Amino acid sequence: MDFEDLFNTPRKMRIAGVSLAFMLAFPLYFHLVPSLLDDDMIGGGASGASGNWEVGFAETPIVLQETQVLGDGDTHDTFFDVVSELNIGYIELDIDCNDNDDPGPGFTDGAEGTSDVSGVVGEFEDQSGDGMCSGGDSGFTLRWDVTANYSGVNITVSGMSESEIRAMWNDGGQGRGTWAATITADISSPPSPLGSIIDSDEEYEITWTAMTYELMLQPVVEVET
Repeated sequence: MDFEDLFNTPRKMRIAGVSLAFMLAFPLYFHLVPSLLDDDMIGGGASGASGNWEVGFAETPIVLQETQVLGDGDTHDTFFDVVSELNIGYIELDIDCNDNDDPGPGFTDGAEGTSDVSGVVGEFEDQSGDGMCSGGDSGFTLRWDVTANYSGVNITVSGMSESEIRAMWNDGGQGRGTWAATITADISSPPSPLGSIIDSDEEYEITWTAMTYELMLQPVVEVET
């Protein structure tokens, strides 16, 4: 068929004209339409639809424990390597001790500690602490919030989109790396040869915890009564 045969009748010319118009219109349509729609008309907006949400946290702790017996002035360096694909709520270092061989009042052992966060991703400050080994809630605890103000307590939020909530409870990849601290023993014994025999060292329980979590979201459906 010759090229001229496609246009040798008025009907063929109309068909060719319509086809050409469609060929030109479709690319122009797909180019212009997205720019004419605002964010709220496309999938509920870039952040999704706002509403009321129940926010929960499925926590999975990563724990490292060790025990050290230290004499007066002895030190121990402890390290905690954290690698996790889940968000990290906080990092905690807890030092427990119980001076149960005291010869009498005024001779309770203690503990001191100083952290080293230079090997951790993120802007974290070193901390220090101290405490007596008096039994019960003794020793001291250091804590760093990796996700800002993380508590792990389920709450209900209003007027927020799902993406805004997920952005709020996100650690931003921080907290990974090697957390470290130096523990120093403070042994208090009576000033006599017998004192060092009765109370010459102390047992320290060192516990690192990285509280990781998965965000659990559930839209609140209001039922009309």
